[in-house]
Amino acid sequence: MRKKVKWFVISLVGILVIIIAFTALTFVRYNRFGLYPSGGVLSENQQSFDITSYDISIAPDAKEKSLSGQTIVSLQALKDGLKEIQLQLIDNFIVSSVVDDEENSLGFQHTDGLITVQLAKPLANGESTNIDITYAGKPVEAIRPPWVGGINWSKDEDGNDWIGLSCQGEGGKIWFPCKDHPSDEPDSVFLHVIVPEPYFCAANGLLENSETENGFTTFHWVTRYPINNYCINFSIGMYEPVEAEYTTDSGETMPVIFYVLPQSREGAEKHVAMAIDMLETYRKFYGEYPFAREKFGLVETDYLGMEHQTINAYGNKYRYGKIFNSDLPLDWLMLHEMGHEWWGNKVTAKDWSHFWIHEGICSYGEALYQLDKSGEDAYHDKMAQTRKRIRNKSPIVIHSNATTTEAYNGDIYAKGAYVMHTLRYVLQDSLFFAILKEFATDPTYTYKNLVETEDFIQLVNQRSGMDLRPLLDMYLRTTDLPTVQIDSLEADKFAISIPNIDFQCPMEVTHGDKSERMLLGKDAVFLNSRFRPIVDEVGWYLKTDDL
Repeated sequence: MRKKVKWFVISLVGILVIIIAFTALTFVRYNRFGLYPSGGVLSENQQSFDITSYDISIAPDAKEKSLSGQTIVSLQALKDGLKEIQLQLIDNFIVSSVVDDEENSLGFQHTDGLITVQLAKPLANGESTNIDITYAGKPVEAIRPPWVGGINWSKDEDGNDWIGLSCQGEGGKIWFPCKDHPSDEPDSVFLHVIVPEPYFCAANGLLENSETENGFTTFHWVTRYPINNYCINFSIGMYEPVEAEYTTDSGETMPVIFYVLPQSREGAEKHVAMAIDMLETYRKFYGEYPFAREKFGLVETDYLGMEHQTINAYGNKYRYGKIFNSDLPLDWLMLHEMGHEWWGNKVTAKDWSHFWIHEGICSYGEALYQLDKSGEDAYHDKMAQTRKRIRNKSPIVIHSNATTTEAYNGDIYAKGAYVMHTLRYVLQDSLFFAILKEFATDPTYTYKNLVETEDFIQLVNQRSGMDLRPLLDMYLRTTDLPTVQIDSLEADKFAISIPNIDFQCPMEVTHGDKSERMLLGKDAVFLNSRFRPIVDEVGWYLKTDDL
C-alpha cells in the first residue's frame, strides 16, 4: 500500500512538473511569437508629434531568421518645446545607434518595447526633424498568420525561401520602429529591401528601381499615399509578375500585378482578369480605386490573406466558389481583401474601437458584388449566410482607445455588414447608395482624415433628414435586438409592436399576398387582415428570434 501511495505521489509530482513546464514553454512561445496588441491609449508624448514619412531599409536573413534594419523617421512637432520622441519597437531587436539629420548622435533608451530618444535641441510647434535608427535582431515568427502575425519564414514547393509578413494585430513595431497607433499615418513610405539573387521582393506602391551587387539585389519601393503602419509590407520569393491594365473612369491606365510563384503561374491570368472585374464592380458602389496613381497588387503568400495597401496578400490557391445562381467563378478572399482598399486603407478608423468600419462595410461589399452580378436573390442569399455567423456576445463598437486585441471579434465582420444591410432597407436604395459612396469619396472621411463611428452616424442623419442614432447605437454599441410582438385581437385584427425599443423603425409587414412598409415601435400598430402578419420576412433586420 505504501509503495502504491509513493508511486502515486511521484506520478502526481511528475504530472505537475510537466504541466508547469508546458505552461512556461507556452508563455515563452507566445511571448516570443506574438500577441503584441496595437493601438490603445496614445501617450502624451506621441500626441505631441506627427509622423510624415518612414524610410525603411531592411536585410532579412532566412537562414538565421533575423532582420537588420535602418529606419529614418520623419516627424513634425505639434507643440513647442518637444524634447524627446517615443517610438515603439519590440525588444527582440537591439538598437545600435540613433542620429538626427545633422548627424548628431542622440541619447536613447530602449526598454519594454519603447525607444525614448532625446533630441539634440527642443523642437518648436511645426518644426520638423528626421531620426535615423539602426537596429537588428530576430523578429517574431507568425504562428497563425494573419491572426497571430509576424514573419513567415517558409519554403516553396521547390525548397526556395518564401518570406512573408503579417502584423495587423501586432502593428509595425514588430519589424521597424514606428508610432504604433492607428491615429497617425505617414504621408509616404520608402522601403528598401535587400535579398539574395535571384529572389524578388514585392511591396507597397511602385517599384522605383533595383540594383544588384555582390549577389544581392536591393529593391526600392515607394508609396506616396497615406498608409496604416500595419499595411506597410513586403514579401520575398521566386516571384514572377503577371500583369494587365485597369482603365479608370477618367480613361487613365493602372497596372494590376499578381506576383506569383512559378508553381502557381498557371491560372494567374484568369485571376488577374477576375481582379479587374472586381475593381470595376466596386467602383460602381464606392467610387474610383483609391490608389490609381500606383497599382493594384496581389502577392502569393503562405498564409490566407491580408489587405496590405496596393499589395494584397493572397493565399487562397485559386479555390474559387461560384456566384449565386450562376456559373461565374468567385474568389471570396481576393474580393474581401480588395474591398479593404476602400474600407481600411482609404477610409480608416482613428481608433480600433471603430474596427467595424474596416471589416463590416468591407464584408458588406461581398453582398454588393453578388447583387451586381446576379441580382437581389444572390444578395439576400449572401446576407442570410452572413446572419448565421453573428454571435452578438458583445458590442462591436467598444470603449475609446481600444487595442486590436480588445476590438477584434467576428461580429465586426458579420454584424457590421448586417448594419449596412438594415440601412439599405431603412434609407431605400437611391439614398443609401449615395451615402455609401459619399463616405468612401468625400475628403472629409478619406486618406489622412481618419474617422470614427460618430462621423458615419452624422453623415447618415444629415443626408437622410432622419434621426437614426437610436437604431445604429442599438446595433453597434449594444447587444440589444428588437423583439417583434404580434398579438391577435378580435377576428381579423392584429396589434404589432416592438416593446423593447424606444424608437420607431420601418419594417415590411406581409399578410396574405400583400406587403406594406409600416413604422413600428413600442406602441402597437393595428392591422386588419384575414391573415396573420409576418414582420420582416426577407430579413432586413437582425431580431431576437434570428439568433
